[in-house]
Amino acid sequence: MKREMARGREKARGKGHWAGEEGQRRIVLIAMLCCIGILHAQESPTARWYDEPQYEPAEHQVDMRHMRLEVSFEPEIGLVRGTVTHLFSPLRARVDSLFFNAPGIRIISARANGASVPFSTTSEGVTVHFSRPLHWDTVDSVTFVYEATPRRGIYFVGWKDPTGRSRKQIWTQGQGIDNRHWIPCYDEQNDKLTTETIITFDSGYRVLSNGTLVGQRRNSAGTTTWHYRMSHPHAVYLVMLGIGKYDVEERRSRSGVPLHLWYYPEYPERVEPTYRYSAEAVDFLERETGIPYPWESYAQIPVQDFLHGGMENTTATVFGDFFLVDRRAYLDRNYISVNVHELAHQWFGDYITGRSGRQSWLHESFATFYAKLFLKEISGEDVYQWERRREQDIALRASEQNLFPILHSRAGSERVYSKGSSVIDMMRYVFGEDAIRRVITHYLHRHAYANVETNDFYQAFQDVLGISPRWFFEQWIYRGGEPRYAVSYQDVTARTGQRRTDVLVQQVHETNDMVKLFAMPMVFEVHYRDGSVDRTRQTVAQQSQTVSVPNPAGREIAFVLCDPGSWIIKSISFPKSFAELEAQVMGAPEMIDRFDALHALAGTPAAVKKNLLITVYARERFPGLRAEVIRQIGGDESPECRALLRRAIADPAVEVRSAALAAVDRIPEELRLSFEGLVTDSSYALAASAMEKLSAQFPHRRTHYLTVTKDDRGIGNQMRILWHRINAAGGQRASLDSLVDMAGPSFEYRTRVNAFEALRSLNYLDSACVLSICDALIHPNNRLRGPAAEVTGYFLQQSAHRELFTAVVDKHRWTDWQRGLLAKVMKPE
Repeated sequence: MKREMARGREKARGKGHWAGEEGQRRIVLIAMLCCIGILHAQESPTARWYDEPQYEPAEHQVDMRHMRLEVSFEPEIGLVRGTVTHLFSPLRARVDSLFFNAPGIRIISARANGASVPFSTTSEGVTVHFSRPLHWDTVDSVTFVYEATPRRGIYFVGWKDPTGRSRKQIWTQGQGIDNRHWIPCYDEQNDKLTTETIITFDSGYRVLSNGTLVGQRRNSAGTTTWHYRMSHPHAVYLVMLGIGKYDVEERRSRSGVPLHLWYYPEYPERVEPTYRYSAEAVDFLERETGIPYPWESYAQIPVQDFLHGGMENTTATVFGDFFLVDRRAYLDRNYISVNVHELAHQWFGDYITGRSGRQSWLHESFATFYAKLFLKEISGEDVYQWERRREQDIALRASEQNLFPILHSRAGSERVYSKGSSVIDMMRYVFGEDAIRRVITHYLHRHAYANVETNDFYQAFQDVLGISPRWFFEQWIYRGGEPRYAVSYQDVTARTGQRRTDVLVQQVHETNDMVKLFAMPMVFEVHYRDGSVDRTRQTVAQQSQTVSVPNPAGREIAFVLCDPGSWIIKSISFPKSFAELEAQVMGAPEMIDRFDALHALAGTPAAVKKNLLITVYARERFPGLRAEVIRQIGGDESPECRALLRRAIADPAVEVRSAALAAVDRIPEELRLSFEGLVTDSSYALAASAMEKLSAQFPHRRTHYLTVTKDDRGIGNQMRILWHRINAAGGQRASLDSLVDMAGPSFEYRTRVNAFEALRSLNYLDSACVLSICDALIHPNNRLRGPAAEVTGYFLQQSAHRELFTAVVDKHRWTDWQRGLLAKVMKPE
């Protein structure tokens, strides 16, 4: 405060707006502001961004203790019949009425503590009016008998397929607040309760829910009642059901956790590639978190047309059946990362749960981080570095759109998942792996089966390490943006003859209320031509800062690294000569630093770099670097590069073979036979790309390509649809009919999306196509609705197709909400 007043007096003695009586008034105002802390309060600009009162946890009158849910279904019409009983204790001294979320649910009756009770309903839910007020220190109950035909929260898949070929399933997706659409409940995540679910359904189906299966009873009329119970509390959004025709493989982790791995009976060969490392992941997470698996057992169930990749319902993860893969599809998109991500949520999200959706980084960032760390466990350091860089790039791209912090409600998945995961990496880099592991163990143990917020994690640093990492949380969690560095160096010889390397680091990003200068410990390495290295670690906090690395032996510099291993989320400009990049790509210890040098050579003419890159290809074990070599010189027509391209076509890594196929615009005849081997590649995706490219360039060989791939399918029938597309383009009507069929509701959504794209490429539309597209446009899965809307827009641009589309839609019978959705797509505003 004294410094500010002195500056005011100094300016008042000069010219301008600080002079005279007005100037004196300004000085007094500054002094007053300083006294109340406004000018000096560094938090106030931040608070404007992350303090969002509207996203505070919901207020509630009672503490929910237990929920007993009994349900049955009429799946053909999407009907839920249920009875739900809630046990709770008042949080207020007097509770006269109690509201339950229940949009669209028809309440048939309500009872409070066993007696009928009046209730009133709105579009959002039901309010129970107690005959006598409830008070503290009691346990009370409310029971609803109800019916619902929800469009959200619970999904009836395949029951309306006119051909009867689709899988018939019922599954739920409660996050964020969708279980309220089929269960009258308090549907907020700041209250936790034990649950039991009692489900009656056709005996030809298996039923999964949360917790332990405590009973299974065969009934008359061909139904079975399944009874599941949780012994520890969890949030209502984590309550789940999964019903379908499945078999189950039983495993146990080394620590004894029972694992129930559900799969489709006709695909037993997919169990191993899909659920690979499942037991090992449990052991890994117990070791890393320091907390034993916190529930009774763990089940996983694949479902058709799932809205996301997976969902971490307590003890029972639901995931999209596009991850139920065979050994070939495993190479294209396997379940490992999603598997470990959802398993990690059993600790981060289920065991401890954020008080509101704004705290979702406490769930998603940690789950993403542990999935990445498990890849390091099974695949090594290079894969870990590759994943770190991928996440950092995602965070930097997000900042091109806006600068919201991780903790902001509009942070977006790029930050809540990828950037948050990278921030945890940086915590380990800054504070130490063992220290962060101890912090996390304490944080989990202290808040077991309870709600948390970011400050609880912050306080764990104080409790365990005795530090207050305010500076770290401030710049990486409460504020947005990332640093942008401009780096250069000088080889300096002092008058004393002592030699040193001066590295100039400038923070060149724009600063504002959201983004400030960053203060981060940073490692600097100077690598010398004799193979030796000098390094130092200093905190870079200033806008322009010079870091000196002594070179007492006077060695010649080969290259300089700033943040070796790339731990800090940043963009960096560090120009280097070809000789420096060559030395770095050949001599940097960390894979990611060698990749950065290799990537920086992209603009260098092939004639200058090809010998170096051929050497790099031969010595690098990590596929990403070999693929980068092929991307840069695979298209060069020199004999050396052609020879390298042949090697790449037969490389053991899929990504390198894919780079080889992409490197040439047109396949030369002398390499045709080599590339034709990719048509039957172990990767479906690569085989499809090769088949498409070769068929276009060598049409006389199409019959051969179709013959050798006639039994291939791939994820979402990728290969099968491409096969029919090529065959249909050659005039085969049967293939066109197959594409129309696969666009329909008998198939899962990825097959339908691929079929839509094939029909668009053929510019074919008929009445059956229109109905299939319309069915997709009203489908609950946005991953199907979005592509359907795009293909609709394509066909509506052509007058003949528009007329057909309009005629079919007008003729068909739709509900009001369906017709409203279709109208929005057909007549966009």
